[in-house]
Amino acid sequence: MIRLLGPLVRGLLLLTAVLLPSAWPAGLARPDLVLLVVAGVALLHPPPVGLLVGLAGGWLVDVVPPGAAPLGAGALVYAAVGLGLGAVRRQLVLSPVLPWVATGVAAALVLGVRGVAAAAGAGRALPGELAWTLAVTMLVAVLVLPVVMRLERWMTRRGWA
Repeated sequence: MIRLLGPLVRGLLLLTAVLLPSAWPAGLARPDLVLLVVAGVALLHPPPVGLLVGLAGGWLVDVVPPGAAPLGAGALVYAAVGLGLGAVRRQLVLSPVLPWVATGVAAALVLGVRGVAAAAGAGRALPGELAWTLAVTMLVAVLVLPVVMRLERWMTRRGWA
């Protein structure tokens, strides 16, 4: 029963990360908060955990309006990001800046896939908007990523994760 609290907390974080940008003022670039939750979890746990959290976050991004087209594309991208960050997590302890850099690379990958999908006719994404989204995501990551990672460490110490 206690082991279910970690996944429940992660699910609530992902749901909040999907819904919170809808309250963002119109016209402003919105950070990819789902990516930050996936990165915060994946940087502290083995690759399968990052993959599952990324898959869940991607499905939420795909399903919650306006959603992504085609359905499942976001889930695959976030799952790949979670898997990749989980795989390199041990190398990132060398510097406190490396997790932020790895998150930036992951954000660029997610936004790159979104741009390619838009170029193929699935969705809408302008290069300027993607660049602003990347910049805002990385600025917000300075504050959010340490909080998510601290919460993950706390849940791990308590045996919830």
